[in-house]
Amino acid sequence: MLAQMAPEAIAFGFGLGFFLLFGGITLLGLALTAFWIWMLVDCAQAPEKPGSNDRVVWILVLVFTSWLGALIYYFAARQPRLAARRRPAGPLPLT
Repeated sequence: MLAQMAPEAIAFGFGLGFFLLFGGITLLGLALTAFWIWMLVDCAQAPEKPGSNDRVVWILVLVFTSWLGALIYYFAARQPRLAARRRPAGPLPLT
């Protein structure tokens, strides 16, 4: 099948495939970097309990593990913190 195609068409197909692959990898890298920076900023601005070193530990985890650490931070620290903020503090009102 490839032998019957014009060399220009084959070259165009390989060039287009390379461009799409390279562009996809580049966009994925940019998205993961943006996610990592977002989690790093979120960690630095999160309220911390007095006497706790959680923030320092999480920032070190984020810096040394990049996007994988950001993913771990998102599910292990950020989501529970946001869920606790949504819950009512006292007993539910009786209606």
